[in-house]
Amino acid sequence: MAEERDLVHLNRLKCFNDAVFAIVSTILILPIRRLEQDSDNDLKTELEDRYVQLVVYFIAFLVICSVWESHVHRFKILSHVDDVLIWLNLTSLMFTSFLPFACALEGKYPKKYLPIVLICGDMLILEILEVIMILYSFRQEDLLKEELQELPEEQLRERRDYMLVKRLINPLLYILAASFSNTNAITSWVLISIVIISPCIHRLIGVMFRKCKAIRMGGADFDLMFGNYIDTERVECFSDGVFSIVATLLVLDITTENFPKDQDVTRDGIDKTVLNMWPKFLVYVATFIIIAFLWFVHHSMFHCIRKMNQIMLVTNNISLAFIGFFPFIVATFNRYVDEPKHLTADTKLAVQIGSVAIFTASLAQAVLFVIALWKGPSHLEPKVNPSISRSSHCYLALKLAIIPLISLVVYYTTFADYSAIYIAFNAAVFITPLLFVALKIIFGRREIGVMRQDIVIDTDCDTWVPPPHRSRLRVQKKGIGDTSLSDSLAV
Repeated sequence: MAEERDLVHLNRLKCFNDAVFAIVSTILILPIRRLEQDSDNDLKTELEDRYVQLVVYFIAFLVICSVWESHVHRFKILSHVDDVLIWLNLTSLMFTSFLPFACALEGKYPKKYLPIVLICGDMLILEILEVIMILYSFRQEDLLKEELQELPEEQLRERRDYMLVKRLINPLLYILAASFSNTNAITSWVLISIVIISPCIHRLIGVMFRKCKAIRMGGADFDLMFGNYIDTERVECFSDGVFSIVATLLVLDITTENFPKDQDVTRDGIDKTVLNMWPKFLVYVATFIIIAFLWFVHHSMFHCIRKMNQIMLVTNNISLAFIGFFPFIVATFNRYVDEPKHLTADTKLAVQIGSVAIFTASLAQAVLFVIALWKGPSHLEPKVNPSISRSSHCYLALKLAIIPLISLVVYYTTFADYSAIYIAFNAAVFITPLLFVALKIIFGRREIGVMRQDIVIDTDCDTWVPPPHRSRLRVQKKGIGDTSLSDSLAV
């Protein structure tokens, strides 16, 4: 069938979607990060001027993540795509890429009604396109997964209706938010913010819809239609996109705003001018190291995660939102954290902002791991279960704890004198790699992640299976004689 029609595999379209959404969400910070180098405003004044822009950034980032999630769930019912579906998807991405302009307009002119109308109108078009793509996919049954193609026509219509029911809440929120834009902008943004938790609302609607229709559906089918779980591979791809884009945006501050000026080069020469930029190079290296280690911890954690639920996904998105905030941190450091002899009260505030952002981003990663640990083997690999492999569990837990603890230490040093702040921040950045190396030396040479053969694991259980008592195993082995350990466990 794929040879007779224009059917193609959807992996490349998935990757393209993830890349576009990662770029759109991260460039939201670009209008905010630019600080005038010749301005006399202190950092507190700059933050007050950008307060609305920062709030809009965080809400818009999480809303875009929610829209990306709806794209991910749509692909869960598909096995192939054709040209029509590809063009509909590309049209949806075009309207998605317009969101940074509408959000920047809202941040600049928060008292005007037009920016909110543009945001809500754009999001409403995205929802309409989603409905069209769902209807088209179910009409062209050869695009669906095989298990859906094998269903009777009546059951296939039921699943289509389930997916369409999910699309009712968000358009209603956008219409209400736009209607309040001219009278109460805060109400509009509260309504838009509900979209962030809309996947949880969708699942509740699905339960109610299923009971009202008295239709039987297995848990796996229900999760397929209402997306309580999301593929960790897609979350990793999207997260990697955010990390990589933020890491490359860091260089903009020394490439554009702080690039050597012609008059400085004419006066001092190119060598001395570039040499005088050493504090900005130091900030770039320091922030890149922080991003790199946040990615490293994220990578280590997702290597042990089996499944993501909605709460874990929102927690990951919050972490990514604070990581996307890093270009603004670099701009504030380059503007207000200069050589030690030039430090002022703005230096203290800049370091505090950076420490809070780093702490929140890393803490959200740790919370995600705790949720997965609480959910048990259905969400987390057994190799990081403390009752199975204590060293592996401690290794990952300590990885997750290093960055939050160091950021807290740096934050509390801001209550000391200015020279201590400067030294503590740079020292913390360059000591962090040594701590990770020390962890590797202590734990890395052990059998990390190797499951002990004396542990019985039931992967269908919702909780960890406790290990058998060691003394009991010894008694069993003595009673059996030369039989193997696996035979003694069977007895």
